[in-house]
Amino acid sequence: MLRGLYSSVSSMLTLQARQGVITNNLANVNTSGYKQETLTSKSFDEVMLYNKDKYINGVGHQQYLGDLSFGVRIDETVTSHQQGVHKETGNNTDFALEGKGFFQVMDGNNNPFYTRDGSFKVNTQGYLVTNAGHYVTGINNATGATEPIYVGTDKVTVTPDNKININGVDKYTFNVVDFENYDKLIKRGDNLYSGEAGFKSNNYRVKQGYLETSNVDYINETALLMETVKEFEANQKVIQTIDSTLSKIANEIGTVR
Repeated sequence: MLRGLYSSVSSMLTLQARQGVITNNLANVNTSGYKQETLTSKSFDEVMLYNKDKYINGVGHQQYLGDLSFGVRIDETVTSHQQGVHKETGNNTDFALEGKGFFQVMDGNNNPFYTRDGSFKVNTQGYLVTNAGHYVTGINNATGATEPIYVGTDKVTVTPDNKININGVDKYTFNVVDFENYDKLIKRGDNLYSGEAGFKSNNYRVKQGYLETSNVDYINETALLMETVKEFEANQKVIQTIDSTLSKIANEIGTVR
């Protein structure tokens, strides 16, 4: 009976974590460039059960009863990097990546981060930045250096070969970086990732005036949330039943009446 209690509790802990992941996905359904997460679980290692209730000639012999699992536990949270739909905004500083890769941005300490959210703006100093204030980096076509993209008050357009044209001059190319293994990317908040061993991507196209929408499947996530809640409630009822039975065992069985 106690084994059943442990199994239900472990399941509830996993379901609680899964609910948190799902609600975070739903909260970001309208966040540009957001990538859906899925929590995976796995069972604890099974243990072998046996007893010595098999008697032969009055002698107890060990007999195998079967394997028992003590429930499930959280395995990992997996991010789907499938490209979202491109939505036209008409905003001159909105950009969407078609293909693989991430925009590289930097904070004030020159630490690199990566994002698929191309909802940029020009700050008061004239630099192209994210909504959180990170500098968008580009490759200077004249020097080959990677640096924050300076726009000033000039007009920005993106050419068909992904060059950033500022006031009629192809000054920069977006520094788009890709990775061999997306599983090693770490989410850092503000729709940013950090990672190592990135390389320059050539398999992309930049679309100006568009944003990549979240790849969250709203209908599927809503259905999964309802399923998770129902499973959680079922485990609650199992625990309540076991608790009631244990209470009777402790307080009623063996009572002299």
